[in-house]
Amino acid sequence: MTDRVTILGCPVDRVSTADALQWIENAIRERTPRLIAVLNANKLYLMSRNPELSRIVESAALIIAEWAVVWGAKLLKLPPVPHSGGILVMKEFIPLAAARGYRPYFLGATNDVVTALAAKLREQYPSLTVAGFHDGYLTSPDIERDVIADIQRTKPDVLFVAMGSPKQELWIAAHAEELGVPVSIGVGGSFDVIAGLKKDTPDWARGHGLEWLYRLMKSPGSYGKRYLITNTWFVSRVLRARLFGGSRAAA
Repeated sequence: MTDRVTILGCPVDRVSTADALQWIENAIRERTPRLIAVLNANKLYLMSRNPELSRIVESAALIIAEWAVVWGAKLLKLPPVPHSGGILVMKEFIPLAAARGYRPYFLGATNDVVTALAAKLREQYPSLTVAGFHDGYLTSPDIERDVIADIQRTKPDVLFVAMGSPKQELWIAAHAEELGVPVSIGVGGSFDVIAGLKKDTPDWARGHGLEWLYRLMKSPGSYGKRYLITNTWFVSRVLRARLFGGSRAAA
């Protein structure tokens, strides 16, 4: 069991990236399907408007925090919550998988992106066994059935799903039992970055809670509305919880 706190009504585990990797290794050994949920300001905002997403995230076996949640927990004087996040866990898991024989499956993004991702990782880590990969455009029941069958056949240890929220969490939850993968995690836009097709967050932003600012500077059209809405919502809820006590705030 991990040490959990509650922020804006949602539990979050006080685990570092290293702790999360150890948790993943334990889950792989046990072979019982589990979901890792990544919690950030946007996810909390979406949860406030999507009860099913909220149920899925809150019932996840492990909930790891990105920087907004780390900041919110600090402002609310909760026990310190380490920063982790989907892309960090994925980046650190790949060399571990190569060294110990774990087999990841990559589902999401476009065909070009996920193909480039698999190719780059195989080149970078020759001992890595990629169980399989497929783009995230499951546009027909037949395509979806084929993907599910491929995951069942290849039996990966970890499934990384890059479809964006809430789609990725809803898809994982709907198919977790039939897939039988020990660990599944939604990682948003991580495939593009790890494949080298999109610049990673620079040092001045990563680790300082400024990833959102870097993304906004790079692509204001794509991120402007999202960050205006979700960051304003999140900050206002955290301040409300700070002013009126407790770590919960009404949606």
